[in-house]
Amino acid sequence: SRVSEVGCVAHLAVGWEAKIMRVAKLLFANGYANSCHELIGCGQCVNRTVIGVHGCYWCEIDQGCHAVGSAVSPCTPDGADDACISLASASHCRHKSADACASAGSDAAQPRQIHLSVAGAGGMRVAWKTRGSVSSLSVLYAEDMSTTVGEPATIERSVEYLQSQGGHGYHHVALMSNLRPDTLYQYRIICDGVTSKVRGFRTESEQGSATFLVVGDMGYGAAGEAVASRSRMESLKDRTNMTLHVGDIGYADDSFLHVHTKCPEEFCYEAVYDDYMEWIENVSDTRPYMVAVGNHESECHSPACLVSPEIKESLRNFTAYNTRWAMPSPESGGTANMWYSFDFGPVHFVVVNTETDFPNAPEVDYGDGGKIIGLKAGHFAPEGSYRAWLNSDLQKASENRGQRPWIVAFGHRPWVYQNGTSRDPAVEAAHSDLFQKYGVDLYLTGHVHSYHRVSPRSGNPAVPTVVTGGAGCEEFNSDKKSTGEFDLNGTNQMWDFRSYNKDTQVGLLEATSSTLKFSAIASSSGQVFDSLVIRKEMAEESGVFV
Repeated sequence: SRVSEVGCVAHLAVGWEAKIMRVAKLLFANGYANSCHELIGCGQCVNRTVIGVHGCYWCEIDQGCHAVGSAVSPCTPDGADDACISLASASHCRHKSADACASAGSDAAQPRQIHLSVAGAGGMRVAWKTRGSVSSLSVLYAEDMSTTVGEPATIERSVEYLQSQGGHGYHHVALMSNLRPDTLYQYRIICDGVTSKVRGFRTESEQGSATFLVVGDMGYGAAGEAVASRSRMESLKDRTNMTLHVGDIGYADDSFLHVHTKCPEEFCYEAVYDDYMEWIENVSDTRPYMVAVGNHESECHSPACLVSPEIKESLRNFTAYNTRWAMPSPESGGTANMWYSFDFGPVHFVVVNTETDFPNAPEVDYGDGGKIIGLKAGHFAPEGSYRAWLNSDLQKASENRGQRPWIVAFGHRPWVYQNGTSRDPAVEAAHSDLFQKYGVDLYLTGHVHSYHRVSPRSGNPAVPTVVTGGAGCEEFNSDKKSTGEFDLNGTNQMWDFRSYNKDTQVGLLEATSSTLKFSAIASSSGQVFDSLVIRKEMAEESGVFV
């Protein structure tokens, strides 16, 4: 019939149209895949069209052009969407205007993620990242940058530790030296003519008192369950002289657990680490941010890393941690950022390595993934070197009590928590005897994703320990579900103790020549729910007031 003939023709037309569209899409995608990467410069890239449609994006990190949806680059993850420019409607890039190309070059050289660290007597290091490579960089500092150009800092290093996918940025370190005590300094960073805003910091006071913000096991943003702790840090920072982070910084290795993003399938390690560093910048750029190594710094074990030998190898054995941070190992005889010490106010801080370089250490031979999926790790120094350094450093600190009356250690793993329960015997064997021998006054630690304060009672020679691992991370709520919510306070024959996981938590350590006071603060409410006070005359008798 006539109707069936028309229907047949229509059906054939629709069928051919569908085939033509599929072929067109393939040609379209292949056209972009083959042509985007050949384009030079942001303007050419974002304005490129195929049959009138935009399909390229410019990535500021690797300074390259890529096809939307058909290329993996440093700008692929959702967390890097502010580092790319595209006019394509299907692009994830935050910048959707070609006008953004005007600043693309300067953005690549813009100093980012700025963070300070003390560098021995009269020294301060500043570390930062640029998305692109830079041919010239400098740091200028003075007491008043409005009246002088400033003194040049010593540039110590510029490193790109991950070159896959076109590269993921460069990390720089400079040393500002000959600083006077208790003095406000200003500084600025210049990379290829791109200048940071002027920032300021105050050097150590000789008046014998200081306050420290203490955090541990802290992830990034809502996915890392750390928003309340980050807000609490903001409210406390003006009261503090520096931040102490007792390991597990940002949880970049857990980025694949961000189930509401593309990170379970994509390589997000660098994007999450970058986001964390920018998140804390207005704390770390004006006050030293001192870190201890944790197990989550050891390597990347997301699916995207495991299938890429190049990425996995580049990130093994604490590479990102040791490149991004710059602690005072050169001034204290330590090794990389794995172990070191420093003085501030009335306190000598010894930052211990609970992960590698002692018998049966958790990552003695392999990273956090273990023998099955982990890569080789540890062995940062010859066998026995770490313990020898720790013994020597503590001995010197013990002999210098007249100038620095307190010795405070901080590191990632505890060997006692809850009501005095033991854990990690290898970590204990590497540290406990030396802590007791030289009278370490307090050990700040984390790893357990909750708060625990264990204070030795009279006759117990152990060191008072505060486990402050509850700042919030991808594992915080799952751990709470496993253990149940708790808020315990008690005493037994050996210990006075407090355990708490009802809220995420940060801490304040206040030090004078005669008193150490640690306050545990609930991140959501700001309430001090526990405190530990150690007085000098009582510490000498191994006594503690709570």
